[in-house]
Amino acid sequence: MFNSLRNKVASGALALAAVLILGVGALAQNGGVEQKVSFYLDGKVGDELVKKGTYTLVIPEADQGAFEIKVGKKTVTAQFTKRQDKVEAEADKMTYRDNGDGTRTIATITPRGRKFTLLLQESGVASK
Repeated sequence: MFNSLRNKVASGALALAAVLILGVGALAQNGGVEQKVSFYLDGKVGDELVKKGTYTLVIPEADQGAFEIKVGKKTVTAQFTKRQDKVEAEADKMTYRDNGDGTRTIATITPRGRKFTLLLQESGVASK
């Protein structure tokens, strides 16, 4: 009876360790920070229009890759390159490109309180 109980405890401990290891691996893989960012003008990210308002961005720790903008039930993903800035941004900042048809495309995003600017690439945008 003692051996049976000891085996159950050992099995439970192994299962718990496996879950913890997988959880830490998933956290490291996602490795991004979520931050609310306020957009003051409507602008496109790829083919998706991001209307004026406040949205949650998921920004990876990496210097380049893809970040997400949660727009309602949709998630817009865009490729970026991170440029380091010397000082923290006091407010959310964006730059836009004029598309010539009355619409704008978001070119850069600098989140408030961060020392970097996301330089958006025009290709590689997806929506879920």
